[in-house]
Amino acid sequence: MNVVLFNPRAQKAHRRLPLSLLMLARVLDCEWALVDGNVEPGAEQRLDALCARPGTVLLVTVMPGPQLGVATPSCRRLKARYPGLTIVWGGYFATVYPEAAARDPGVDFVVLGQGERTLPELLDALRAGGDPTAVPGVAAWRDGGLVRGPTRASVRPADFPDPPYERLDMERYAARTFLGDRTYNHHASAGCPYFCNFCAVVNMFEGKWIPDPADHVVRIVRRLATEYRADAIEFHDNNFFAWEKRVVEVSRGITDLGVSWWGEARIDTMLGFSGATWEAMARSGLRMVFFGAESGDQDAIDGMEKGGLTVEDTRALNRLARRHGIRPEFSFVLANPGDPERDVERSLALVRDLKADNPDCEIILYMYTPVPLPGMYDEATKQGFALPKTIDDWLSPEWAGYDRRRNPRTPWITPGLVDSVYDFETVLHARYPTVSDLRMGPWQRRALRALSAARWRLGWMKAPYELRLLQKAWGYRRPEEMGF
Repeated sequence: MNVVLFNPRAQKAHRRLPLSLLMLARVLDCEWALVDGNVEPGAEQRLDALCARPGTVLLVTVMPGPQLGVATPSCRRLKARYPGLTIVWGGYFATVYPEAAARDPGVDFVVLGQGERTLPELLDALRAGGDPTAVPGVAAWRDGGLVRGPTRASVRPADFPDPPYERLDMERYAARTFLGDRTYNHHASAGCPYFCNFCAVVNMFEGKWIPDPADHVVRIVRRLATEYRADAIEFHDNNFFAWEKRVVEVSRGITDLGVSWWGEARIDTMLGFSGATWEAMARSGLRMVFFGAESGDQDAIDGMEKGGLTVEDTRALNRLARRHGIRPEFSFVLANPGDPERDVERSLALVRDLKADNPDCEIILYMYTPVPLPGMYDEATKQGFALPKTIDDWLSPEWAGYDRRRNPRTPWITPGLVDSVYDFETVLHARYPTVSDLRMGPWQRRALRALSAARWRLGWMKAPYELRLLQKAWGYRRPEEMGF
């Protein structure tokens, strides 16, 4: 049996290590090849040649949005050309929307959640001519409905061999970012211990957080630094900082390497860290942390089931991070179903306050996009919201902005409210251009800041056409668009 692992092109400048596929490759006991559409010239042609071999199983990782738009026609074309090819989808989209994925003609099976245990059993079932849908964590579309095996328990990534970096051209993934000239990514835990009801991670891990031991994390970072000359690491964990003791051990273990690093955290968790921990993180090279501030409206935050997070926590964290020289990156989820206008108004006011307290903080603005979890999703459905049923529906122009969380077209959001958010965002990113966009030259930053100064000071956010035109002409990218 031959296995091909395919990472469809996700977006421009997307040069992350395909960790989801590397984690699967390390458990395979058969011949395998990895095709990465994000970095390989002629990836589709190579994919076609590999899939032409009899008995091939194609494993595809799929995120919503642009990657879904590439994976779908590729898999349909390959399935039509090679009917004996077995195509298996996994990843975020397949796990959260298994019905839409499994019923597509370009998909034979879907792997739900982590695949390290599931994939070998699925391949064994295919070899033996058994029923793959009896395998825990596997689903398929049969007789007009989704058939799925038992639920698969989550696993710890460190319980398996290291990712087979040696099988990749690692130079292709050494990216220049604001962190360093040779930035690599790593995933050091699975899941998140919280139940925020707008976050699809809950669908995948149900409140479980399974961290790799600190010494394992340190060993991987040291390997990337020594063997591949990494000078920066992005930890793509859903919550890297959930356990203070582990954070301290990792920080101390990599301090001598001189690497810069980034990760994701909860605001209230890091507010509880000691001063010594903050100092250890700063010494180790921590440069930026992504936080879910979510809203400036306390009622909206409470509705998200954020476990007691408050607006004042966000303000306090912003000041604390500034004192330690660590840049906070605050994400907002705007226009929630309770009172979207109030949510937007208070959130944008909070952004102005955060920038006044700490001009170096980064701001990312998303629109609330419902995911199938109890709570706000129930309220959304009461107001007429319904998710697409097929992949063709997901790829329709009507839903194009949904997965990018730009304009989800939920029933309670008016076009004027959307315009007010993105007018504000345009002025915000002109007055405070993100540090992560390295294509912006110093003179362009100075020009944007000067031209937006009066608007920002006076609160004139409406119709900033002149700023939008300059940002487009100079190729400005918002922080969430950075795919390195």
